[in-house]
Amino acid sequence: MNRRRFLALLGGAVCGLGGLASIDVLARRPPSLAAVGSARPTGAASPGSSAAPRSSLQPSIKPKSGASGDDRIAAENARPGDSGWNPAGSPAVSRVAGFATAASVAAGDPVVLRYGSNSALDIDLYRLGWYGGSGGRLVDARRSVPASGRLSARIDPATHRAEASGGGAVTIPTDRDWVPGVHTAVLRPVGGGPPRWLPIIVRAPSSRPRAPILFVCATATWQAYNSWGGADLYTAQGAARELDTGATRATQVSFDRPYSDAWGLGTFARWELNFVRWQERTGQPVDYCADVDLELHPEVVSGRRLILFVGHSEYWSRPMRTTIEGAIATGTSVAFLSANEVYWQTRLEDSPLGVGRRVTCYKSARTDPLAATRPELTTCRWREPPVNDPEAPLVGQMYGGIVNHVVDWVVAGSGHWLYERTGLRDGDRIRNLVGQEYDTYYPDLAQPGTTILARSPVDASPKPPASIPVAPMDARLQTATSYEADSGATVVAAGTFQWSWAIDRYGGRSYHGVSTPIDPRVAIMTRNIFDRLG
Repeated sequence: MNRRRFLALLGGAVCGLGGLASIDVLARRPPSLAAVGSARPTGAASPGSSAAPRSSLQPSIKPKSGASGDDRIAAENARPGDSGWNPAGSPAVSRVAGFATAASVAAGDPVVLRYGSNSALDIDLYRLGWYGGSGGRLVDARRSVPASGRLSARIDPATHRAEASGGGAVTIPTDRDWVPGVHTAVLRPVGGGPPRWLPIIVRAPSSRPRAPILFVCATATWQAYNSWGGADLYTAQGAARELDTGATRATQVSFDRPYSDAWGLGTFARWELNFVRWQERTGQPVDYCADVDLELHPEVVSGRRLILFVGHSEYWSRPMRTTIEGAIATGTSVAFLSANEVYWQTRLEDSPLGVGRRVTCYKSARTDPLAATRPELTTCRWREPPVNDPEAPLVGQMYGGIVNHVVDWVVAGSGHWLYERTGLRDGDRIRNLVGQEYDTYYPDLAQPGTTILARSPVDASPKPPASIPVAPMDARLQTATSYEADSGATVVAAGTFQWSWAIDRYGGRSYHGVSTPIDPRVAIMTRNIFDRLG
């Protein structure tokens, strides 16, 4: 069902509802299901001082792309690598920390890092990729950056938002010939001690020809799960609890702080790094950006053939969604190789350090102060009142729930191009590919001609549909889907978190003690997406 039809259906059903009821978070009671049309599947589915202490050592390593256009990723990864970027085996706790003051920078613009340390630091900046298996390349180094004192958390009592104050800053210039990609800065205490990492995204400058493929990092969701300072969008702990007035989480989170998990790399290390390594190893012509760039720099999507969402891309602002819907409407294909995408609406707000540095999500129409005056911007689920804009018409399917146990992917629609050269047939299985969270198919919200590509029974805890007047095909069935938009663009959705774990060996790649093995058929399916759409 298209959005206009859904709104017409829902508008009549909710008219006159006066009360609010609680369904996980506060939401209006679901209207009764009316007779609706169905698109049936065709397949079998105190920022501190602005002064920046500078190291006296100038960068000694100059990154060069070595190529232009579609060859630059392959040329970049042919260069010698360095495994010094890899945090594996490092202590989880460090006395130093830092963060970048922009979610992404264009090549040629400076990278500004804020850091906290009681000792001088050596800072190494790596670009992440394949590099013959090393996984990274050292592109800049700063030595003996002065001690700054530790970062402290400043907590807003109204929203429980935590932001870092104190510390120092260092600026690292970049050149326009830097190859776009995900980078990490490694903060190493001079004299010893556990280091700390932080992610930095370098996107292509406007002056450079654009790669046909754009990889979008799920930075808004990175922050939603970031508990540094005491609170994230799920829980409050430590100092945040002292200011808590009844809620158990923050209603706003900030980019102005380090990441608490994965040595400072946040959820990027779990959800996206494996895919980055694979696409760089195979030489895909790809650029990179942050998801918040879809609002702050929407021009990043122009000229693309394929846009990739591989991480846990759960939190979206209205302008972010509008940018992707506009790209699809003009012929750009999209692949959602994850699950639980476009679930919560957010609003980006400014911080003292920059534009769009705070992510607001009340998760409730009752408590969001903007709900009365701008209901379309209410920070609740996209699918529930007063937003009434479910994710399925965009993604192809919607969030189903949490998987209790990892299960096999069960093939459906095997005549689809996704399965070319895999030898897979309907009913065949890909071992342990479905896990953590999953998406499922809603026939009444699907685009016409949608093909179901997987039907995998799950042992799961399904989420209630949150006030939508339609039901899933089967709430305990993981699905993957593909549809073609009127523009000719194709949208593919995998409906599982663990796709990237089947194509690259980095990390543990396990959930509840069950690992996802490398499967060359998943790599072939991924290559089919790149070749067909990118």
